[in-house]
Amino acid sequence: MKTNITVLVADDHLFMRESLRAMLEKTQFVKKIYEVENGQKAEEILSQHNIDVILLDIRMPVIDGFEVIEYIHKLKLSTKIIALTAFDEEAMIFNLMRMGINGILFKKTTHQQEIYTAIITVLEGKHYYNEKVNIVLQSKPDGLQHPPRIKLTAREFEVIVLLGHGLSTKDIAEKLFLSEHTIEGYRKDILRKTNTKNTNELIHFALGNGIISS
Repeated sequence: MKTNITVLVADDHLFMRESLRAMLEKTQFVKKIYEVENGQKAEEILSQHNIDVILLDIRMPVIDGFEVIEYIHKLKLSTKIIALTAFDEEAMIFNLMRMGINGILFKKTTHQQEIYTAIITVLEGKHYYNEKVNIVLQSKPDGLQHPPRIKLTAREFEVIVLLGHGLSTKDIAEKLFLSEHTIEGYRKDILRKTNTKNTNELIHFALGNGIISS
């Protein structure tokens, strides 16, 4: 495995960035660590430096993690992508894997040793999928065959998945710690993007186009 690697930590929460930096500084194989709080700054660092691994929060301001993944692939960078997400729904798992990431870590359950293992695994040219991801893959082996035809932001994706679970605007607002007005705004934007008239049509469209899983 390559040593003296450079890691980019991209997360909009200062505590998360500081925690990851503290963990990485204890390793013998990480030489340089960059930190950014949004996707735009992540792209700037990626364009200026040779980054071996990016620990990438999916939901960030300005430019989210989805767009950063697309940027890395567009420039054909060798950077290994480990996605960080607080949203462990199977639809999110499939969506990230369709985008060509190298590993997934769930913020709610990940720990220091798993982060080390994930980095080492992807640097060896393998994919890091923990037990939850493997269970999802085994239960729906064809889940990667139907990529979505429309582009959603990370937040819109979360909203559409929760709508698919039958949650009301109020329920989603409480779950995501946002106002009902904000959630309704996201819902209207998603309806516009998908050219659907109501939530029922939206869910039917999302199921049929691989955005969410049944």
